[in-house]
Amino acid sequence: MGTAATLAEQAAVRELAALVDGPRTLRWFWRDDLEGMQGAARRMGHPLDHPAATYRCYHPTDEWVQHPAEPDVQGRAWRYRQPAAAPRRVLVNRIAHLDRHRHHP
Repeated sequence: MGTAATLAEQAAVRELAALVDGPRTLRWFWRDDLEGMQGAARRMGHPLDHPAATYRCYHPTDEWVQHPAEPDVQGRAWRYRQPAAAPRRVLVNRIAHLDRHRHHP
């Protein structure tokens, strides 16, 4: 049975994602795992302001950062973008407007 690969050895073939700001700052993931979590939250239909969708608000940059505990290991910095506020009031007003016109031609 062989020895387990070190993080540095794994990072040579898999990209690390470092969340550098936002509500999940200082967390590290393999990029493909993070993208899988983002896809799962999207498929579940969680709105961006839902806690389960937080990772969907992170996007990769061209920056690289050093791992805090592993020498010679770097990860791509992913930055948090605050979700835009949904214009719910406009939608409710539009529905009420349509409803009024349906009952009063």
